[in-house]
Amino acid sequence: MKKKINIALILVVLGLWGTVGYKTINQYFFSKEVLTGAVPSNSNLLSNLVHKDTFLLENVARDPFLNKQSHTGFVPKKYYPKVSIVKPTKPVIKPKVIINWPSITYHGYIKSKDKNAELVLVKINSKLYKLRKKDQVEGVTLQKVYTDSIELDFNKEKKVIKLN
Repeated sequence: MKKKINIALILVVLGLWGTVGYKTINQYFFSKEVLTGAVPSNSNLLSNLVHKDTFLLENVARDPFLNKQSHTGFVPKKYYPKVSIVKPTKPVIKPKVIINWPSITYHGYIKSKDKNAELVLVKINSKLYKLRKKDQVEGVTLQKVYTDSIELDFNKEKKVIKLN
């Protein structure tokens, strides 16, 4: 019994899909219209003729937004805001201040168990100084210490000095 119902349902589904497929294919491949000869053209036909629709605008007596009667005979003036033309100005270029660094030479460092306690030997303007990290001498601040170089800060400008 169950087998007969399944066969009947399969046949119904195949029939439906067959009908859909036939109608789809029939549209594209089996056209009944046959063109024979050329289509007679009508030379009197004007294809570029366009009829324009015109209408007259009238004053509106009621304000659609406020739902109030407006003044009769009132015609709003067109509002054109005054626009001032601003000519672009060239930005004023400030001359770059030349910072003269003092003469600095890096002569080495002395290791310590504490990283912040390392001493660095630096000669600034022919005077030898022992500096630690963040120490400041003659406006020069020691920022970072490396084995082969140091990073110094002078007037917010950074410089790296190599070991001599």
